[in-house]
Amino acid sequence: MDEEVALESGAVLGTSVAEGEFQRFAESMDLDLDTKRMSAQELGEFEGLKRHVIRAMEQGRLVIDDKGQPVYTPKLGDTKPITFYEPDGAVLMSADKKKAGENVAKTYAAMGAMTKTSAQRFSDMKGRDLKVCQALYLLFLA
Repeated sequence: MDEEVALESGAVLGTSVAEGEFQRFAESMDLDLDTKRMSAQELGEFEGLKRHVIRAMEQGRLVIDDKGQPVYTPKLGDTKPITFYEPDGAVLMSADKKKAGENVAKTYAAMGAMTKTSAQRFSDMKGRDLKVCQALYLLFLA
């Protein structure tokens, strides 16, 4: 069956193409995604993250740029595209500025640093967009 015909309703990119783009992202960012070495729990978590990312690619809201960086365009609210840059030590240190126990604030601070935006951008985001951004963040940390 032709890939275009096989697209689910609302999809703009076929699953096999999205899977290829996911792999290109992983290779470009040197992510360790060796599923054979993951525990059952790690594998389940990884598959959930990957599913969010692949679905966003299929819908055309997430693309991988020529540098292998994910660029996500939220569906709701502020729809300006967000580029996820490879995290460095400063990204991780940004979370240290939050108090102990403020885990969500720490995560959003790191996500803001990683995307060169702000933590507020993520706190204002609706769930459907936030879960994709959180999945990308967690894949970088895996």
